[in-house]
Amino acid sequence: MILNIFKNGNAILNYHRILQNNDMSKPNNELVVSMSKFKEQLVFLKKNYNLVSLDNLLSFEKNKKASISITFDDGYKDNLTNALPILNELKVPATIYVITKFFQNDLSVWWYELQDYIWEKSENIKFEYNKKNYDFPIKSNFEKWICFNKLKDIIKKFDKMEQNKFLSIVIKREERKQFKNIFLSKEDLKLLCSNPLITIGAHTHNHLSLKNLKQNDCTEEIKTSKRILEDITGLKIKHFSYPYGTKSDAGKREFKIVEDLGFSSAVTTTVGRLLRKKIFNLPRIHMNQKLNEKNLKLKLSTFYYLYRNAKEIFN
Repeated sequence: MILNIFKNGNAILNYHRILQNNDMSKPNNELVVSMSKFKEQLVFLKKNYNLVSLDNLLSFEKNKKASISITFDDGYKDNLTNALPILNELKVPATIYVITKFFQNDLSVWWYELQDYIWEKSENIKFEYNKKNYDFPIKSNFEKWICFNKLKDIIKKFDKMEQNKFLSIVIKREERKQFKNIFLSKEDLKLLCSNPLITIGAHTHNHLSLKNLKQNDCTEEIKTSKRILEDITGLKIKHFSYPYGTKSDAGKREFKIVEDLGFSSAVTTTVGRLLRKKIFNLPRIHMNQKLNEKNLKLKLSTFYYLYRNAKEIFN
């Protein structure tokens, strides 16, 4: 009865990585859910909700139980090796939004390269950028977290060229670190496409904050990702996910571009109700390792998004 009181209707859940374990000690581990926790969450959801494909959810049909759709961002290899067996076992459909530069031998990922650099060092990180001096102490894990988050806020607003320039200055190395074994290959993508539970969506070519790009560059980022995915899979790519997905990263201009490029839907990382009129800026709920049954009920409730909206207005 309590669950029915707190239920917030249909929702889209947002995962990234599914690994064997997760110690939550580094910023990017917030993107990780352990295999055991992932299965535990899905079992709870399947018992209390309709777990449906994104296409099914976006038909907005009314049911006695609320409908939930599972999504993954970025295109990590563990979506295939670790998540898919659990999805298959429980017969749960999912949508995977894929970054396409990885299929063109660019496997650089600034958020992992930056994290590795910070956690490998103990001396202060010092550099000059645009005539401004930066000096971050990183002796403790807490200081490393602060340093990472401050640099993240700077770099995510840049285009690809400026990101590379900034990283080269901070890390003092021109060549970008490659993360070949973390992301899906073309063969992996084709394997996923062959599974009837899986839908593939686009997540741009370079994973840039679209709102901070010029219109032509923004359009090209989205169009390129759609074309590459359609060429590899032979399927029409109908669904899109905005990188980072906050109001600072995608707005009305981006929603219109996605619509004009022929997509059927697009998802953000904002919180709110799923409405047909917001088909190109659909809200999602971020999933992490800490979400037990009690917390998950709260995140799926009306109270949660009212709280988040009030907090946003207050801030």
